[in-house]
Amino acid sequence: MKAAVLHAFGQSPRYEDFADPQAIEGEVLVRVKAASLKNVDKMMASGSHYDRFPDFPCVCGVDGVGLLDDGARVYCGGARPPYGMMAERTVVSRGWCLPVPEQVDDVTAAALPNPALSAWLALTWRAQLQPGEMVLILGATGVAGQLAVQMAKHLGAERVVAAGRNRRVLTTLRDLGADATIALDLSDQELIAAFIREAGARRFDVVLDYVWGHPTEVLLEALTRHDVKIAASRTRLVEIGEMAGPTIALSAAALRSSGLELYGSGGGSVPPEAIFEAFPQVWALASGGKLRIKTEPVPLADVEDAWQRRDLDGRRLVLVP
Repeated sequence: MKAAVLHAFGQSPRYEDFADPQAIEGEVLVRVKAASLKNVDKMMASGSHYDRFPDFPCVCGVDGVGLLDDGARVYCGGARPPYGMMAERTVVSRGWCLPVPEQVDDVTAAALPNPALSAWLALTWRAQLQPGEMVLILGATGVAGQLAVQMAKHLGAERVVAAGRNRRVLTTLRDLGADATIALDLSDQELIAAFIREAGARRFDVVLDYVWGHPTEVLLEALTRHDVKIAASRTRLVEIGEMAGPTIALSAAALRSSGLELYGSGGGSVPPEAIFEAFPQVWALASGGKLRIKTEPVPLADVEDAWQRRDLDGRRLVLVP
């Protein structure tokens, strides 16, 4: 079969032949229809992600959509190494095959779950967002950030502030439900002032952070109170991605003076039952046309070029065998 084959960390996968998978007990063969190309795929291929490939050569792609032998169309992930979803065929655990609603096409079904679940689980399971609260999305111009804006509004957030680095996409976020936007390429002092202005006296209740790194450090400076007035407030910051850097400098004052609570949301920190419970709700929103995601289908044969693409403007590339 043809697949996106990775031979070493730090390389781009190549479109070439790979051995056909054979299912063992508890597994099913999947004929892949579409597999999205995400940041986590690139991080795993670079060796920088905590979930690393155990051996080479291997096939990239953590999730996708395909057909089972009985014709059922499913979303699935967690292929058994060395197989992945960026291939004509793969093999996965039967328990990780979830039916896809008829109203959702293959490309959308492959692109949506990873970013949608990252937002949904961060808001509902980690931050436990309550109706009427105020949410800040750091990294709102990415695919997941755009979905997070929409989901925060759907879940009852009274005010959603969207902060991002792509000014062109930033101008479109009010159409998705953002009440205000902040450009993250401002100077530090301008950015601090913007965070303080948009939070107001009430302060942010929830922050979803897809960027980490320096923008988060600037936000923490804005959240740090430089007085000793006693006031009850909680800001639940959920770290999801690290597009601006893998580490931050965190002062003790930021924790003591702001009511800041730090959480993480991702593979390994979210139990499977929470994931399975979220899927029907995400599919229902997608089936009802209540979630907008920009996609671009690309032939699997063009995976090397797609891997290097940077001109995405908030679109998700989806590889189609």
